[in-house]
Amino acid sequence: MNKNILVFLKELFVTFVVTCILVFSLCLCFELELLFRCEDNVNREELNMKNLVEFCTIEQLEKYLNKDSTNYFVKIKLAQIYESLEEYDSAESYYKDALKSSENSNFSIYSYAIFCAKVGYYGEAAKLAEQLADSDKKALIYKTKIYEQLAITFSKNKQYDAAVKAYQIAYKYAKNLNDKAYLKKIRDQYSLSYIDLADENIGNDRILEAVSNLKNSLAIKYSDVAMYKLGLVNLDLDKFSAEKNISTVFKNNPFMVNPYIYNKLLVELVEKSKFSSGMNSSDFYTVKLNMFKETLSKIYLYKNDILIENSFIGYKKSLFSKNKKYFLVFDVENNTKLKINSLIFRIEIFVENKKYTVEKHLFSVAHPLDFYDKATYNKVFLPKEFQLNDLKSKNNIIIKYYAKKLENAPWTLIKIDSLNI
Repeated sequence: MNKNILVFLKELFVTFVVTCILVFSLCLCFELELLFRCEDNVNREELNMKNLVEFCTIEQLEKYLNKDSTNYFVKIKLAQIYESLEEYDSAESYYKDALKSSENSNFSIYSYAIFCAKVGYYGEAAKLAEQLADSDKKALIYKTKIYEQLAITFSKNKQYDAAVKAYQIAYKYAKNLNDKAYLKKIRDQYSLSYIDLADENIGNDRILEAVSNLKNSLAIKYSDVAMYKLGLVNLDLDKFSAEKNISTVFKNNPFMVNPYIYNKLLVELVEKSKFSSGMNSSDFYTVKLNMFKETLSKIYLYKNDILIENSFIGYKKSLFSKNKKYFLVFDVENNTKLKINSLIFRIEIFVENKKYTVEKHLFSVAHPLDFYDKATYNKVFLPKEFQLNDLKSKNNIIIKYYAKKLENAPWTLIKIDSLNI
């Protein structure tokens, strides 16, 4: 009897413990679900505003606002809709109302400040931004984006000096966000804003200010654009410094440099250095000039460097289609004293106001075209849509030949040919 009672009590205790565990688990799951939903609602309100606005009409939002006049998220949504409709007075009214309802919450401050930055209330936007605490990470993100928007608006309105100052503040705050991608974005924009300001100062003949702007841009982030502009500005201030600037860019991106300007500069420095005590000798610049010309000959293609002859259009019949496959044939002759390792052609064919374009890489390093060598019977197949149904009536076909030695080089117009078929 006692044994049965003990077994019963033991089973009862186990049942009680298991029941408690199940009840606790259910309560915990229910609480977590509530927390998740609350957090999801907040994230949805703050992070997915655009999606919500997209599926809500003004009427629906105003009806909801009549039920709950304190919901500042709805007011911000309405403000954004009116802003998108360019009804700025209504938008501003709802933004301000949202500030009051939320008792100046970070999100309502941010939303109204972004609006102010876009429409030109610059002082108000900056004032709102400074209400956000640097110690709050979310608020700091908002603060950075407000100054970024201010800078964007300033740049759009060609107020480049103000844009630089706004980017400077945004960059300062972005350093504390631990977001490398966003920091890089702000840094790049900050650097570019100095280039825009330099261009404005050059246009207004404030050369020394432009030099300072370009140096600041390079200090933030190096770019060939800023360095080349600095070299061009220095042409009238210090030719030796100009050469250092331009030569740096020429090594990185030779096609950015105007070859005529750089050639003229090097020629002047060869002569100038002969009579400048303490300067580099003329031999130094003579060597640079010769190297420059040699590099040009390797990368640039000039109109008379190659000759194109014996052009004609042929075709072959397809076994599986009634359409003919047309091709262009031409000979190429090297008219320079250098080997041409690579030739890339772009060929434009004009027939009765229709234009057909095809590109072809004809030569390679393994088989260079030497001095006065000829590459005969180069065949380039034309696009499938190119068809000449009545050959006798097609007696005015214009062909333009463009060529270059390197992929990133500019195209050079070599020849304009007229074929009578």
